[in-house]
Amino acid sequence: MTQSDKRSARRSAQQGVSLIIALLCLIALTLAGLALIRSTDTTNVISGNLAFRQAALHTTDVGVETAFAQIDTIAAASLDSNYPSGCATGACNYYPTRQATNSTGVPTAINWTLVPSTTIDSSYTVQYVLDRQCDAPTPVTDVRTQCMNTGAALVGSKKAGVEALSKPVQVYYRATVRVVGPRNTESIVQALYAH
Repeated sequence: MTQSDKRSARRSAQQGVSLIIALLCLIALTLAGLALIRSTDTTNVISGNLAFRQAALHTTDVGVETAFAQIDTIAAASLDSNYPSGCATGACNYYPTRQATNSTGVPTAINWTLVPSTTIDSSYTVQYVLDRQCDAPTPVTDVRTQCMNTGAALVGSKKAGVEALSKPVQVYYRATVRVVGPRNTESIVQALYAH
């Protein structure tokens, strides 16, 4: 066998192996590229969900401020009854006594599907419920003993012989605010007000 015959025999044996190795490398690179694309897509979805959650949490401030602004109206209209007048249990914006809560502190009597809501930026639905922190049955006759309150702190001069003044007792109200946003994001916050 001559030298050129040996070379042509080696070439014909090696041509198929190189092609298979090149194809395997291309498949491995393709799978790595697909994994990278999937990882990037997942990261974008997670980032978007976190952004919507943060936006829903920031929107709860609207509910907290709205609830605080309504305390005077509620106190004037129906301090010892549910508000608005005639609302069904679970659908009211105000309860004159403290509501029982679940393990996370959210009142269990609330039926969020019935509570009135406000829409912000056509994306976020804001709802709030106030409950006065009183345990006694209504009407509450003595807020000092029947309600959580600021107490009667003495203020004024400490000089001997001067009358000490007491500031009025303020009762605590709890606002539970719920915001539902895009991608079913939900935020629930609570705030206490002394009024």
